[in-house]
Amino acid sequence: MSIIIVSAVISSVSRLLDVFILDALSTFPDPTSNMTSTIFTAPSWYKSFYNLFPLVTLPQDDELEWKSHAKPLGENAAVLWIHPSSSNHPYHRSWLSSNPASVRTQLLFLLRQTAAQPRVVFREWPNESSAPKSTLPALHLPSQDRLLSTDEIRPWLEATYPLEGKNKDWQNFPSQSTYHSALALSTLITNQLLPAYLASLPSRPSNWYLYFPTPPPLWAGLTTPLPASLTGDEREVDEEEVIRKGVEVIDALEGIVGGKSGEEKWMLDAKAPGALDALIASHIYVLFALPLDSPLREALDGKKKLERYLERVLEYAERKV
Repeated sequence: MSIIIVSAVISSVSRLLDVFILDALSTFPDPTSNMTSTIFTAPSWYKSFYNLFPLVTLPQDDELEWKSHAKPLGENAAVLWIHPSSSNHPYHRSWLSSNPASVRTQLLFLLRQTAAQPRVVFREWPNESSAPKSTLPALHLPSQDRLLSTDEIRPWLEATYPLEGKNKDWQNFPSQSTYHSALALSTLITNQLLPAYLASLPSRPSNWYLYFPTPPPLWAGLTTPLPASLTGDEREVDEEEVIRKGVEVIDALEGIVGGKSGEEKWMLDAKAPGALDALIASHIYVLFALPLDSPLREALDGKKKLERYLERVLEYAERKV
């Protein structure tokens, strides 16, 4: 019985091969023909296959979401993609992000003191991992069909909308010494207040140690040639000390924000808000969203000068939104 079945299978395969060969030969031109062109026809087995499994062509949609959002904005406009905002905030603004990097960049645009003001629209990007270099904010330039990553935005802003005036090299501060003071104050914000804020988050980012000026050592001084993917990348961080330094920065800002004369002015007695105000206000703003029992949040209680300063910066920026 098995011999009969095998013979039947071989016979069927042989017939299929005969059909395939005949169909294939039918696609080649007759060498005796005088025709200058030949029409190739699909073999019958090919047609039979697609009769059973037809090729479905779906409508093509090549336009990305971040491009479609920019269509109605017009020429020379830009779209700044930011982290989502937070409604649970005492100084909530619907247009303002909840992340210090995004808030700082938003304020850099809105506080820009140039003759031509940047035309920018804010949009929330829901998935940070899909942004350029997996970081936000990101800037879309529709006229150039470019999407700039976070570290490319500030250089583009400085080149496209350069500062003017005799003190432009000092970021429009009245003197070089004031400019150096601004640099020192900026270092306090990025090297001490920002790590303290990240340490205070209920769910901090896994790479938060990268925000330290010097990355903390591996846990218990572990040294190994094995990659971190095998050994882990746990860092030895004195979180209480990190937060304590952040509280000291808040106390220092309360004394600085009033200026030498004690009047309500911009940071370091600047005539108009600028990049330093964008940096400081962005990091003060996100502190108010921390849990009420957080040491940084408690340190803000009673800091009336800082609160008025934050309100003043946000009100100034909101007029340009």
